[in-house]
Amino acid sequence: MVNPLEMARRFWGGDTNYMIFQITDRCNAACEHCFNWRKVKNPDNRELSLAEIEKLTDKLPPMLLVNLCGGEPTMRTDLPEIVSLFSHKSKAKYITIPTNGFLPDKTEEIFSRIFGENPDTFFRIGISLDGWEEEHDRIRRHPGGFKKTLRTAGFLQKMKQSYDNFFVEANIVFSRKTQDTIDDLVTNIHSTGLFDSIAVLYIRGNPEDPQLMQPDLEKYRAVNQRIADVFRVARHPSARILEALTELVVEKVIEAETTQRHCFTCYAVKRFFVLNANGNLFPCEILEDKLIGNVREHDYDIPAMLKSDVAEDIRQFAKSCTCTWECAINMSFIYNPLQSAKVVSRSFSRTLGRHDGRGRK
Repeated sequence: MVNPLEMARRFWGGDTNYMIFQITDRCNAACEHCFNWRKVKNPDNRELSLAEIEKLTDKLPPMLLVNLCGGEPTMRTDLPEIVSLFSHKSKAKYITIPTNGFLPDKTEEIFSRIFGENPDTFFRIGISLDGWEEEHDRIRRHPGGFKKTLRTAGFLQKMKQSYDNFFVEANIVFSRKTQDTIDDLVTNIHSTGLFDSIAVLYIRGNPEDPQLMQPDLEKYRAVNQRIADVFRVARHPSARILEALTELVVEKVIEAETTQRHCFTCYAVKRFFVLNANGNLFPCEILEDKLIGNVREHDYDIPAMLKSDVAEDIRQFAKSCTCTWECAINMSFIYNPLQSAKVVSRSFSRTLGRHDGRGRK
């Protein structure tokens, strides 16, 4: 396990150690809110192979956070091997794997290997749920998907009897389509007992249906507060910190959307980056027109690419742009010692509030 001094170095030592890796464009859903919908409709068949991924993990520094997304990541049959490369070679402390849960029959085999073969890594498994029953199937354009999703969540809950290095989160995209039904959805998700937490993801990018954009910010604030009142992510080793961080991130999302101004320190390129399925390196998911380069043309050496003149120009640009992407806002708190202190202070305040009757029970 990583000791506290090593963890502090990873947080504030300066390395670029948060990676979002879209390991495939293939997907068995066609969500109306997806920012990546063009690639999903026409997936790139030049995915980085396992051997190529091993080459790039050989050159990465010890990673703090790795997000293996898509597309639908479980559609890659070598997902367990990919995870092990980042866990063992890159020493990733935390790995997130979002999934739509539409492949329940593969769940037990895939994740038992992932959890069992990587005991020193803690996993966040985010399962998408945007509506209840037929509404979820309609939004994700996958008939029967809702039942498959709950089966997947059920399989994962049973696996807690054998593994303690993961938690299961329900991920809801907050849009104009979901904003009026999300309260009932939160109630229903909580009643299943299948999820350890809920994350509300503010719609971003350029979805196929632009009318989904610009939902009601007060409803966004209210549902996040309600989730804080209902759920406690106690299974996560940093549960109290996560709760405080989420609260602060929601405030920044609302500020960014309301003012359309730069309102947080962006660490794109400096501390985190996005790699897509065919090896293109970007600063983030929002700036899709800011290509740093392709790893195949740079000997799979991502740290060297991030030190290039092209990367530096993009990093300077990112200092003044604005967005509502929660991952970038999260990093603005995590990687800045002063902002991290705010998170810790908020965490203590919320804990004290509970104890004296001012906070939630």
